[in-house]
Amino acid sequence: MPLLTSADLSVKLCNQATTGKGIQMGAWGFLPFENDDAMDWLDELDDGGAEIVRTALEVADTDYLEASDGSTAVAAAEIISTSRGNPPGDVPENVTSWVAAHGAELGPEDVELALQAVERVAGDESELAELWDDADEPEWRESLDDLAERLRDALR
Repeated sequence: MPLLTSADLSVKLCNQATTGKGIQMGAWGFLPFENDDAMDWLDELDDGGAEIVRTALEVADTDYLEASDGSTAVAAAEIISTSRGNPPGDVPENVTSWVAAHGAELGPEDVELALQAVERVAGDESELAELWDDADEPEWRESLDDLAERLRDALR
């Protein structure tokens, strides 16, 4: 099977998924902030404190997790990891600013919530996992494994 470029993957995901509002989902990469849903949520993040992060993680606790909620939960988990001193290689500037202003509001219980959300997003009842598996892009799961490991490190 030929390798997909980020543009190919975005087109493939857009052709396969719609959010509950009928809007196509776009992803230009497999990392937590490389999709429309996460970037839209980051715009909302600027208006709130730790509760907006917790809410995004709690949404992941549903029977069937829609792709948009999964993308948002992964972004929220990444913010928690960053706030606990375990950022990914590349963090959007507004995330760095938010963590500086609000990161101290997030504690170990939030790390646990983030770990549960990441496991849920990677699970069988997750539209996002289905889409990435259908796209045959193992890097997405590897990025979730990395995030989960950084969250576990934050608990040690």
